[in-house]
Amino acid sequence: MYVLVELWGVLCWRLGAEWSLSEQYAYGWLVPFLALALFVLRWETRPSPEPGAEKARHRIFLGGILCLLACLPIRLFEDANPDWRLLGWLHAAVVTGLTLLVICLIGGRPWLRHFAFPVGFFFVAVPWIKSVEEAVVQNLMHGAAALAADGLGVLGIPAQLEGNLIRLAGGATVGVNEACSGVRGLQTSLMIGLLLGELQRLTVWRRVALVGLAVALALGANVARAFFLVWLNAQHGVAAAERGHDLAGYLILGTVFVGTLALAAWLKRKQPHTETKALAVPARPASQSLQGTPPLFSHWRVWPLAGALFWLLACEVTVESWYRWHERGLMERARWTVHWPVSTPGYRELPLDEHTRRLLRFDQGSGAAFLLGRGSLADPAGVACTAYFFRWQPGRNTALLANAHRPDICLPASGWDQVADRGVRRYAAAPGLDLPMQHLEFVRNAPTDSSRFANLSAVRNLPSPATTLRAHVFYCLWEDCVLAPNAATRPPLPSSSPVAENPTAAGGDSADASDAGAMDTSLAPSSREERWELVRACCRLLGQQVFELALLAPLSAVDAERVFAAQLPTLIRLDASSVAASPPTP
Repeated sequence: MYVLVELWGVLCWRLGAEWSLSEQYAYGWLVPFLALALFVLRWETRPSPEPGAEKARHRIFLGGILCLLACLPIRLFEDANPDWRLLGWLHAAVVTGLTLLVICLIGGRPWLRHFAFPVGFFFVAVPWIKSVEEAVVQNLMHGAAALAADGLGVLGIPAQLEGNLIRLAGGATVGVNEACSGVRGLQTSLMIGLLLGELQRLTVWRRVALVGLAVALALGANVARAFFLVWLNAQHGVAAAERGHDLAGYLILGTVFVGTLALAAWLKRKQPHTETKALAVPARPASQSLQGTPPLFSHWRVWPLAGALFWLLACEVTVESWYRWHERGLMERARWTVHWPVSTPGYRELPLDEHTRRLLRFDQGSGAAFLLGRGSLADPAGVACTAYFFRWQPGRNTALLANAHRPDICLPASGWDQVADRGVRRYAAAPGLDLPMQHLEFVRNAPTDSSRFANLSAVRNLPSPATTLRAHVFYCLWEDCVLAPNAATRPPLPSSSPVAENPTAAGGDSADASDAGAMDTSLAPSSREERWELVRACCRLLGQQVFELALLAPLSAVDAERVFAAQLPTLIRLDASSVAASPPTP
């Protein structure tokens, strides 16, 4: 019992970072209690243990040993890669597998079949793998925005779709974010559908139908929500839309729950009585409740359970010792911050709304827009700039938070298309300090999807820009610490990395392999080799900060790098407290 408590406790603690940081997974804190409640309900109607179940204990012990051995590498990788969601699925699979093996050891296959659902129900709280989630999020957001724009056009309200943004008459824009796209409603509807299907004891096919209907209800309700908020913005302004945002969200959640509850009751009535009776297992009298159940703490069970508990504790001690031992060789890097050019023409601060603050949860953050030269996009000497700076203090959620604000994720959601990745190069930012900046290129062709709205041209009196907008985005993700030169050096970047291909930059120095490896390559690691390098380099719990600057001008890549290299030293300021304690470059 103690072994299972520790297993589930560690799993919930690891997944709790995502549950706390992401609004769409906030329901995850409720799932363990729901799964426990479903287990208790099934315990009341558990079948009799299978005679001779102990004969299979050797195979069960072998499966348990394999699961326990997998705990060590999973925990080792989790500390260095808290944003790798595949580890969450592997961790959950190991814990649920061990739980089911213990259940099978006690009651045999009848118990395994009987308790499989409440144990497996926990998977609805495991965050989706990023590649799958991003595809679903972007498609749902774009679909909701497109339907909302079409609906406004039918009502005679001029609206133009640009990515996941809807541009209204007068230049106002409304964004359809994750909360309005149906992603949170989709995941919640999956949980509610599975939960009500179990409580109503529906057959397998009726449960599948219930989940499908709940998902359809959630998507339809969220499209209606997106349309309502955009209409409210168009008719009554941004303030009215912000006031109605949360209220609309609660109404949608209530609609999905009540609608799914009604669907479950309807499917229950349609289910033949014979099928319902076959699914129910009558509860046994209390005097016979444990009759025939093998004792849990027999001599051949106590020692394996004690060994499993010792192994799990040893895994935690080993992982913590591994990182703490190597962190002795860490030294602080030069600390720097951004000094905004308040005297530059056209300078204005960019406010960070409450949604952005809740999403990123930064400790320090600011944004600004300003002009270089005369500021005309038709004049190569005039460049419009938009920049953001965010900082996160050390903590186990640092990597999750810092990687949440990336140009390759945020800009496509605003109607920009990425057309080039110029790689990571080092630029001189201050005396003795070179920053690694990733150069990404985006374009926006406006009006977006104008051919789709040919039938609405009479009600869409929106101006069309004369040129295609182009943005050169420079992005840096910087960690507070790096391995000391006399410690084991960090491994170099893979040969496919843009740093290795482009070791020099306009205004920057050449970067050898070791320096490039010590630098942060801005975007999150994606390959298995890069994930392993983070473990070998013992990178965890480090404070991080993000700096991003976009040049909005029709410049070539070379000209953009020249302008950026000239502007960067005017923006970066070294912290006086860290200059003496840190070497000038990593």
